[in-house]
Amino acid sequence: MRTQMLHLRRVDTRQLFQRTFAQSSAARSSADFRSRPHLPFLYIPTTRPRVRYLTTERKAKLKYEIKVGIKYTGYFWIAGFCFFAIYFAIVEEKLERHYPSPHEWTYWTRVNFRGGHCARYEPPPGKITDWKQVAWWAEKTLKRLEDPNIDGKDVKDAPHDCPPGTKDISAKSEEWRRGYYETMILFAKAAEYMDGWVLDTKRNLTFPPGTMIGPSNPFPKPLPPGFKGAPREEDCVLRFEPPDSVYLRILNTVGFNNRQKIEAGIAYASWLEYKGITGPASIVYEDAVRLAASERTDLTVEPIDKKTWILNEAAGPPSENLLNALTAYATFRARQGDVASALPIFVSILKARRSLQGEFSGPTSITASLRNQPSQPKGTWAWVRSILVPPAYPPPPPDGTAPPVRDAKALCQEAALSLHIGEIMYTTPGVTGKASSSGRDHREEGLAWTREAVDIAEEQLRKLGSSSAPGKPSETRVTCKECLATGLDNWSTMVSRLAKEERQKIKEEAERKRKAKASSGWLGSLWGQGPAAVVESEEAENTERVGRWGAEEKVIEERRKRVRELLEDLRPLPRGPLSWLQA
Repeated sequence: MRTQMLHLRRVDTRQLFQRTFAQSSAARSSADFRSRPHLPFLYIPTTRPRVRYLTTERKAKLKYEIKVGIKYTGYFWIAGFCFFAIYFAIVEEKLERHYPSPHEWTYWTRVNFRGGHCARYEPPPGKITDWKQVAWWAEKTLKRLEDPNIDGKDVKDAPHDCPPGTKDISAKSEEWRRGYYETMILFAKAAEYMDGWVLDTKRNLTFPPGTMIGPSNPFPKPLPPGFKGAPREEDCVLRFEPPDSVYLRILNTVGFNNRQKIEAGIAYASWLEYKGITGPASIVYEDAVRLAASERTDLTVEPIDKKTWILNEAAGPPSENLLNALTAYATFRARQGDVASALPIFVSILKARRSLQGEFSGPTSITASLRNQPSQPKGTWAWVRSILVPPAYPPPPPDGTAPPVRDAKALCQEAALSLHIGEIMYTTPGVTGKASSSGRDHREEGLAWTREAVDIAEEQLRKLGSSSAPGKPSETRVTCKECLATGLDNWSTMVSRLAKEERQKIKEEAERKRKAKASSGWLGSLWGQGPAAVVESEEAENTERVGRWGAEEKVIEERRKRVRELLEDLRPLPRGPLSWLQA
């Protein structure tokens, strides 16, 4: 028993000595560590466990996750690119049906061509046409068409006496030349709206005219909303080619037919007239008329009188080019105040148009006038084929050397002539040099012509029906709409003036009668009709009395309400792929 107790004491003493030695060693070690310099090679290894954050298993897992992320990201971008490519192809296919382009052009040239027409005729909802975008697209198309390395093979420079940049495209096909003409006309029209716009070469920004700061513009205009920082004159150049140079290039291009040059000449003369340059505008109009009159070489007499510019009936029916050019020239002379010479020209043109063959006979002529619009396929297989097979480029229009057919467009042009004649007769008494056969006033004669024009234009528009399809509107519909809108405005203005005079006469007549009855004195009062009663009865009668022109004013207002649906082609707003979520 004693031996066991001695053994336990010895064990306890040994354990106590070990703990005390360990504590003293730790104390000495900590004291020595604090007294030593902190150098890496003097650190004492510690016995605390280290944690490995990047193990072999975790490293493999991270590699797998990175590979999967890269793979699915690639799938996402590929799917997005495919979706965008399919959407782009569908949109371009739809635009190709609205604005056909020659098939021999390269793909991106056709894309630029369609983009320019889409920017002009299909602006975003709630916005107007952005002519800067139209000019940009048209300029890109022209550069590609005139580049011999892209689409300008066999396109040559015109003779040296032509304006710079004029081309000779006589070696190209008819489709190529027609598309080139459409692009040039589109660029010229956009250049009219962008005339004077400048490009800041340092910032590559476009600014409206009159806003740059410089010696030539000491009083710059304030910048419109959306433009920041007025440009300086030394940093600016013209952004687009001036309209004058574009039109001169069209008129001197070798390869365009007479109809294209006459249309370009009329547009150029209209631009000059808008700028107030009436002298050169008159010369351009006359050149267009002479060019149209010189097309037929088999005539023994001149188609027009060189002094009065009136059509010669002995020359037979005039060509469509001559009728269009002469109408534009007569309108120009009327706007310049020379109505005495403009009215006989209008009358001769109207007489020539009414003597044309091919009387308007309903749906057949309407379909012919809308031949440029794409027809809807019939049947499932035809519909599928129309999607897979590219649409054919439309056939060329008539060159204008033959007399026009009296279709819906021709009738609306006749209505426009009636409007011109009615307006001249209303505003100018005795312009015809003889009294009216019916004994009516010259203003009533003008009103009769105007009413007839409105009736014809409305009838043709109703036969054509409403059209809300996107794309370039048909020339027939545009002509009839312009004629109907202008006719209603002229009719309303004429009648309102006559109604104002009529109300003044009614008022003066009522005042005269009131004074005559009031002067009857006490004799009238014996029968209960004193001066006060006379005044009240006359005022009540005048408020209920409506004259002839006042009643016609109400007729015009009802007519405006009736034709509103014809003048406003309301198109539904475009609905996106999430439109099913909308109410």
